[in-house]
Amino acid sequence: MADPDRRTPLLEAYENAAVIVSGITADQVTLRTPCPGYDVAGLIDHIVEAAHRAAALGRGQTPRAGDDSPHVELADAPAQLRRAAGEAAQAWGDDSRLSSSFTMPWGEEYTGATLVNMYLAELAIHAWDLALATGQLDRLDPSLAVPALDGARAMIKPEYRDMVAPGSPFGAEVPPPPGAAAWERLAAFTGRDPRASLARS
Repeated sequence: MADPDRRTPLLEAYENAAVIVSGITADQVTLRTPCPGYDVAGLIDHIVEAAHRAAALGRGQTPRAGDDSPHVELADAPAQLRRAAGEAAQAWGDDSRLSSSFTMPWGEEYTGATLVNMYLAELAIHAWDLALATGQLDRLDPSLAVPALDGARAMIKPEYRDMVAPGSPFGAEVPPPPGAAAWERLAAFTGRDPRASLARS
């Protein structure tokens, strides 16, 4: 059976991230986020880098190794995310890309469908990280959490968890709280405590 096609939610994840980033103020860039090792400014740099990387992969370009994301000015970040979305729409537009094989810098091969799931989950959960850190949970796209969670469940292997170095978005799964909403279930599945409070720094 072919993997589900989640290209549309992937592109929606770009816009969701752009909406959250556009609501961040200059005095919030030093706040902590739920993603280990990142403050808001660093995570903005990382999510923009991930957005461009997902588009480049769709074009068949192997991304460089490492996680040295170039700095992005806060005012430029939403436009960069939307520009990357346009690139991704074009790069992943051919249906054959979903069944094609792509080699990542660490040598592992993935199908295009798996990469779509990977970057859907990454863009969505980092948007949630930024939304929690900056008090914008109400601006998250309510229709995106379920496909992002389905994509995460499809591609996160056990060996991807308990990764605490910068750039590793998936920690050990935590039990979702009773009555958890879809975004909270996504956060819990990717290793966040969805109802934790962050000390402001």
